[in-house]
Amino acid sequence: MVSMFGLKKVGVALLLFWISPRLIATLTSHALCWPAYGASDRALVRPTVDARKLANVALSLGAGDSYAPISGLIFGNESPGSAMTVFEENALFTYAVGQMALPESNSASNKAPSAHLVRRVIALKPSIIVVDDQIDSVDGASPEGWRLCSVGVPRVSGRKGEVQEPTGDISWETLLPATSVVRSKPSSSGESRCVNLTIEATNRRISGPARFIHVFEIRPHGVTNIQMQAALAIHNEQTRLTVSARNRTFQMVLPTPDRGAGTIEISTANHKTVLKNRPFAAGVLPHGSEGTSLLELWDSEYRGSRPPMWDIGRPADELVKVVTEGKVQPGRVVDLCCGSGSDAIYLAGKGFQVTGIDIAPTALAQARHKAAAAGVSVQWLFADVLHPPALKPFDFIYDRGCYHVVRDQNLPAYLEAVRGLSHPGTKFLLLASRFNEHEANATASGVTEEEIRNDFLESFDLEWLREVRLESNKEEGHADPPGWSALFTRKEDR
Repeated sequence: MVSMFGLKKVGVALLLFWISPRLIATLTSHALCWPAYGASDRALVRPTVDARKLANVALSLGAGDSYAPISGLIFGNESPGSAMTVFEENALFTYAVGQMALPESNSASNKAPSAHLVRRVIALKPSIIVVDDQIDSVDGASPEGWRLCSVGVPRVSGRKGEVQEPTGDISWETLLPATSVVRSKPSSSGESRCVNLTIEATNRRISGPARFIHVFEIRPHGVTNIQMQAALAIHNEQTRLTVSARNRTFQMVLPTPDRGAGTIEISTANHKTVLKNRPFAAGVLPHGSEGTSLLELWDSEYRGSRPPMWDIGRPADELVKVVTEGKVQPGRVVDLCCGSGSDAIYLAGKGFQVTGIDIAPTALAQARHKAAAAGVSVQWLFADVLHPPALKPFDFIYDRGCYHVVRDQNLPAYLEAVRGLSHPGTKFLLLASRFNEHEANATASGVTEEEIRNDFLESFDLEWLREVRLESNKEEGHADPPGWSALFTRKEDR
């Protein structure tokens, strides 16, 4: 026999399905893990991690593409179509960031999502996973707790715990917040158990954003030797995380997501550097076997004894012209495919606020070194121009050698990126390789005048389009390749 209270709960659930499918997707992913709370807890918000999804991520790390499992860990489902804001897959680690809305912990509530979660996942290969959650409350809701849900029965001791899952054993340590109490409590469903982490006391409210950092180690059944050691240090608002396991030490700087991506450095037990001060990605990078091969191809160009052909070590002549002639005024500028930073550093020295984007971390490391030597400040972002991070539109966009390369890969994505990075009135200087079938040294990747006009004139007015030579560091006696110089101004929105 169904009570009237039960019918009311069913009615509310049906109403939520009708109002917001996206919200229900979030609720469904957490449903097995939510204990029932009293009326006094209705404003609590507790993000959840599913231990089974942690195990899925660990199993995927050697399979070549962990996008779907990590998406499942962040969003509560394993749909590869879930939108992450950052994703990078490296031979030594995988880094991802996703954002989602959180409802109140009382699933019977019909209120809109009451908190915003930014979840950062760092998978340190082969089997360490860092989950860094930041929760911002909305409408006065309290980001008061965090929980891990599992099939097995969690065993908790202080700020550490273990649980046996069907695919392996998981141990973890809570590193942030520093003052917290961990309690193990079965869910009402009986199918899953949850570890509830509460700030100091059950009814304490947090003022401002809450942040939780946990480190997990996933091991095969029967392996009792826990090798992971983790330590967190916060100094001058800089969060440093050190994780040691299996003869490797991972040192990470993890600012809050709104302040940057952070960095990672990896060394062996005898202090031999494996990866030196590498920036984490700031956007979604190409991934899978083809994507990682593409990233390696571009990065390897900067690891040789000579710089790449296009890296001339000084600003391009056409860029110097538009600056000295006053065609562009100091303001916010983005340098697409900035390489080792010569053009971006030149602009910073002329009073521009510069952001440089590239998918070659070695090039960005060289750029940071050069900028420091020049005494200028540039925001360097490790990102793909075809999937750039969310940035405020710029006053000036500069592209030397990027468009003609990515045009054949994904022209619509490039055009959308340029449009998203600009506003009406934005100046756009494009330096691209010129295709001319009658010229012996024309490059196969060059573009024609017709292609440039067709691609850009819908959104931009053209001030000039002229033939130039693109400076290169070819050996003396070899002519510089043919190119285009085009200066555009973004049209008013229609």
